[in-house]
Amino acid sequence: MTSSPPLEQRAVTELMSRDLLTIAADESVIMAWELMCRAEIHHLPVTDVEGGFLGVLDAQTLTSSWNAAVPREARRPVTALLPSRPPAAVRPSATVAEAALAMLESDRDYVAVTDENGALAGLVTARDLVCALAGVHREIPARTGGMPSLYRIEPVLPRATPAPHPGRSSIGPD
Repeated sequence: MTSSPPLEQRAVTELMSRDLLTIAADESVIMAWELMCRAEIHHLPVTDVEGGFLGVLDAQTLTSSWNAAVPREARRPVTALLPSRPPAAVRPSATVAEAALAMLESDRDYVAVTDENGALAGLVTARDLVCALAGVHREIPARTGGMPSLYRIEPVLPRATPAPHPGRSSIGPD
């Protein structure tokens, strides 16, 4: 019988999330809010047009910066909410203890896992650490290729207001 090493000595790849929903840097704050609510996530990695990793927008930052009195602020790009300092990151070979230390030093509840080129490979959150500590096993599929599964959702809102249907009033309910 082989025992696994203590949690703090295990590699972050054993508990990081690989299938991540991302948002493009030029998307709006309101789009980030919508994505986070619909996907029920608290961390949204931000990427540039080439897919390069810029940082993580977290729910706490988003909600604390929300200003309902100034609606146009909801249309500002998500990059306006990213911290000015580079995002905390560890390599896939880092231990869980190193990831936890990076989270403490950056005062965040997450740390990005990036490869040697700075490309996003995964994300470790405080929830991931608590689940591992509690012995809750999450199924993390084995990597089949070199790239993580990053999902980017494009908005599908119409560019213009649709014309009213002929013969129907555009005022009042149908």
